[in-house]
Formats: sequence, C-alpha cells, structure tokens
Amino acid sequence: MHQNLLEEVETYFTGNTVSQTSVVVGESEEGVRKALGKITPLILSSFMGRAERPGGPEVLWTLTHEAAESGALPNLLTADTLQRRSDLMRALLGEAYGATVARIATATAIQPPSVETLLAIVAQAVLHRLASYATLHHLNPEELLSFLKSQRTQVLEALLPGSSVGPFSAEPASGRLVRPEVPASTVPEPGVGTWAPVGGGHTYSSPAAPATDNPPATSASRWAWVLALVVLGAGAEYFVMRDKAGNGAVATNPAVLALTSAASAPGTTPAGFGSGEAPAAPGGHYDAALDTYVYDPGRPVTLTMVDGSSQTVGVNSTENRLYTFLANPAVQVDPVNRTKGWINFDRVNFDAKKASLTDESRQQLRNVASILKSFPNARAKIGGYTDSTGSVLANLKLSQDRANVALSELVAMGIPLSRLEAKGYGGKHGVASNATPVGRALNRRISIRVTQK
Repeated sequence: MHQNLLEEVETYFTGNTVSQTSVVVGESEEGVRKALGKITPLILSSFMGRAERPGGPEVLWTLTHEAAESGALPNLLTADTLQRRSDLMRALLGEAYGATVARIATATAIQPPSVETLLAIVAQAVLHRLASYATLHHLNPEELLSFLKSQRTQVLEALLPGSSVGPFSAEPASGRLVRPEVPASTVPEPGVGTWAPVGGGHTYSSPAAPATDNPPATSASRWAWVLALVVLGAGAEYFVMRDKAGNGAVATNPAVLALTSAASAPGTTPAGFGSGEAPAAPGGHYDAALDTYVYDPGRPVTLTMVDGSSQTVGVNSTENRLYTFLANPAVQVDPVNRTKGWINFDRVNFDAKKASLTDESRQQLRNVASILKSFPNARAKIGGYTDSTGSVLANLKLSQDRANVALSELVAMGIPLSRLEAKGYGGKHGVASNATPVGRALNRRISIRVTQK
C-alpha cells in the first residue's frame, strides 16, 4: 500500500493539539488548522527542492538522522530544536521566506509570527516522520530521496492554487518543482528594518515591533509554551506512528549537514584582555573532552563567489564576517591601529601542543581561500595565539608554527604567497582570562586580518 506522507504528518496534529497551540500563539483554532494544512505541503515541497540539488540527498538524510537520534517525538520538541527548525526554514525558503509567511498569514487570517512558529513545529514533525520511515526500511540517502519524490503528486495537489504559498511550483511538462521569482512587492520600504550586504545579495532583519501594553512573548518563551503544549497533544500520535515505524536507530552517515543554525559565534578579536570588565564569551560551549571551545555560527546564510560557486555558512561565521568586510566599500582597513579588524577562525583547530591541523579544519580554510579568490586585490595576515600556560618562548614558537601552517594551506589552495603573511603572538592579546579552561580554550586560536582591500 502506498504511504501518504502528507496524511501521516497531519496525524501529529489532533484537535486538542490545535486548540492548545491556538491559545499559545493567540490565534483562532480555525486559522491555526488552516495554516497547518498549508504549511505541511509547503515544507515537504521545500525539502524536495533541497534534496534534488547537488548533495541534497545527504543533507536530507542527515537532517532525518538528527531527528531520529533524539528518539520519541516529544523529545524533539525542545526550544533549541524548534529554533533550529525555524532557522532551517529561513535557509530553505531564502528570499521567499518573508513573502511566504505573509501569504500564509493572509490566507489563514493569522499573524506572521504565528506562522513562523507553526513552520518550525511542522518542519520537525516532517523530519521525524521521514526518520521513522527511513529507520523502518533501512534507507540510504538516495532511497530516502526516492520515497520523498514519490509524494510529489499529493504535495502539489495540496499546495495553494498557483503555488502562491510555497517556494516551488509545478513545471507543466515534467511536474518538477521549481522556485518562482520573489514578487517585488515583498521588498520592504527603504529604511525599514536592517539590510546587510552578503554574498552578492542582501540579508534582511525585520524592525522591532512597536511597544504595546501587552508585549508578545519572547522567542524563547514562545518556544517553551508551544513545545509544552504540543508535547501533550502529540504524545499519543507518536506511539501510533512508532508501531508503524519501529524503534531502530538510523545508521551513522558520513555526510556533512549543509544547513546549520545556532546562536552567535566569534566576532572581531579584541585588542587584548585587560584589567577592565571581561568581554562576554562568544556564543557556543566548551567541550571538556576535547578541551576546545565549540562556536555557534548563527543562522545560515549563502555567500556567492565570483566564480558562481556558493557557501552556506553561519551569519556569525569567519567566512561571513570576512566576506562582508571585503564586500562593503564603506568599511576600510585601519592603517594606524593594527589591533583592529582581526577575525577569529571559528572552525580551525590543531592537535594539542602541536601545529598539525585537525581534518575538519581544512574545510573552513578552503572557504576562506575561495573568498580571497573572489577579491583578488585583498591581502591578509594570519595570526597565531596560545594560552599563557607553559614557556613563553615555546608558546611563541607554537603560535608561529600554527600561523605558518594555516598560511601554507591557503597557498596550497591557490592563494599567492605574496598576498599573505603570518605571525605568531604566543600568549599575547588574549581574549579571555587564562584562569579557567574556557578562557584558555578561547585564547588558543588562529585569526585573520585584512591588510589591504
């Protein structure tokens, strides 16, 4: 019997769940119910579109693998998970995100923030259902894509007429999902919100809502209330679906998830850690097992290179900060204060006490090399830093060796040596106190500074 994924996802949302969720988002039950009916096919079409692009099957498989690892559906509905799913939908819909949210809000008579909340919840439900199916049938990435493509007819039929709600529409001859142009009417008026030049385009941040006597819940509190009620309503449905899908775990896949999301990541390196108030630690967490600080890169953005290639990175990542600095003609290199403009690498690490790069570090260096190739006039300096433990001379040598290794990697990736320089600073210019493991992990770093644009 052919499985209807659309119907199975809808079973997660009972009348009781819809009723409770409508209270939390402050919308009518009818509006929430209508929105859920439109959001589910929208999300499925978005996943189809992403999965059919190069590397897409692995990305989809990895997302479902992540969902499966958390176990039961109620365990997946955490504030962190819902925020990441919200960021995922922003990345998938791209420039059409705002217009899509507005269209659903208009069609269902609910507010845009409520639509965004529902998008995150349904995205997680879809991934959980795909994970259950992949587990039951032991699917690899390509097989999972085939199953998702088998749902095309139902998804297209469920989208609003003319695909006015979705990021994709049916191509008449083939039925393939294609992305429409974003209507000009969706562009905010000049001066409204915040525009940032990124990747050959612009990212837009909505302006803050005006103050009211009854301000809306913050993002975190909204997620907390929604997940608490959805867990109550979805528990029974989970056990029904589990009987169909089984309890196995999806096998580990080496594919790297191309869409990530989190809070904030490292910014421009301060000149040093002085006697004043300590700078706040960047977003992320300290991994005690690895003795490393793991940075949160932020919501996904896409950077487009001069050769037409693109990178999907975090908004606060090294790549985005470097690209934005180079692409913005209003920002120039400070010729006097050479402590300004340093950008920390957030995913370049070395083996303990050595100048040997970890395997995963080369990907960020490749991204940086690609960015530097897009700005052929740019020159940069690589700085190496250590914590203050051990010998001063040994730390200075280690930091220089590490800076040289990073420079050598960039040269091997096609950046002329004449455009680069490297210097080790040892334990100088720390960004945190060396009194704690976290501070020492933050101080052990490699940074880059543009010296010419």
